[in-house]
Amino acid sequence: MAVASITITRNDFHILEQWKKFYDEYKDAINKHIIVDNDSTAEYKTCLRELFPNSILIERDSNGGTTAAYNDGIKRALEDKTIDAIILLANDIKIDAVSIKNLYKFLLSDNRIGAVAPILLDADCRTIVAFGETLSSNFGLVRYYSGEQMNDTLPDIVESKVLPGGMNMVKTEVYRNVGLQDESLFMYMDENDFFYRVGCAGYRMVAFKSAISAHCHIALEKGRHNDSGLAFFYIYRNHLLVCKRYVSTIAMLKLFCRYFFLTLPKYTLVFIWDGTFNKIYYSYYGLFAGLLGIKKNSVIR
Repeated sequence: MAVASITITRNDFHILEQWKKFYDEYKDAINKHIIVDNDSTAEYKTCLRELFPNSILIERDSNGGTTAAYNDGIKRALEDKTIDAIILLANDIKIDAVSIKNLYKFLLSDNRIGAVAPILLDADCRTIVAFGETLSSNFGLVRYYSGEQMNDTLPDIVESKVLPGGMNMVKTEVYRNVGLQDESLFMYMDENDFFYRVGCAGYRMVAFKSAISAHCHIALEKGRHNDSGLAFFYIYRNHLLVCKRYVSTIAMLKLFCRYFFLTLPKYTLVFIWDGTFNKIYYSYYGLFAGLLGIKKNSVIR
C-alpha cells in the first residue's frame, strides 16, 4: 500500500487540536503525509512542525487557495514513484485507517476506476452530506443522498461524475494523464472542473459505502454564513466561468440572470440582517467578474 495524503492549511489555530486527533486515527494508513501551508504566520508554522514532526511541510510564500496549494502537494507526491494513490484530505475531516485502506483496495480493484470517495457525513456522524455527486445542466454540484440518515438500504457503490473536493482518493496515473487543479479557480468549483476532466479521460469515479468520513467543521464565528466575504466572489465567479467553459455562453447567461434576479436579492436581505455587508459587495463583484470572464484572483489575506 502506497498512499500519500495532502492537507492544506492557513492559520487554522482553532482546529489544530481536533486535526491532530483525526490524524492519529488514520496515520497508519498513510505512507507520506504532506501538509501545504498557505503563507501562515511563523507562530502557526511552528505549531505545525511540533504537532506533525514526521510530516512533509511545504511552506508557500503566498496564499494559493485550494488549487495552487493542492497542486504543490500533488507535485511533491508524484515525485515518489512508489506512491500510486493520493488522498486529498481536509483538516476537518474525520476518517479512520480502515476506511482509507478500504478506499485504496477498491480504487486499485479496477483499472477503469480513477478516483473514489467515502460516504461523507455531517459532524453528527449520522446525516449524509454526500454519497456520490453529479453535475447539473449548468455545471453546478448535485449531491446524492444529501440530508438522509445512514441506513442499511444504501447501495454498496454510487457511480459519480464528481467527488468531494476535500475528501477523495485519486490514482497517481490520473494526475499524470489528466493534469492538476486549475489554479485560476483558486477555490470553489475546482472539483467540478477537475473531475469533469477525469470523466472525459474515460475514468470511473465511485463513492464507496465501506469507507465513512465526517465533516467536523469548526467555525471561527457564531451564526449564519461564516465563510469569508471574499469566498462569495469565488462561488459566483467560478460557477459562471466553468458553466461557459463546459456548457455554453447561453447557459452561462441564463445562470447569471438566475443569480442576479433571484438568488442574490434574497441573500442580500440576509446579509443586511446579519450586518455582513462585505458579502453583498463580493457576491455582485464575483457575479460580474464571471460574466466578463475575469480570471484574475483576489487573494484572501
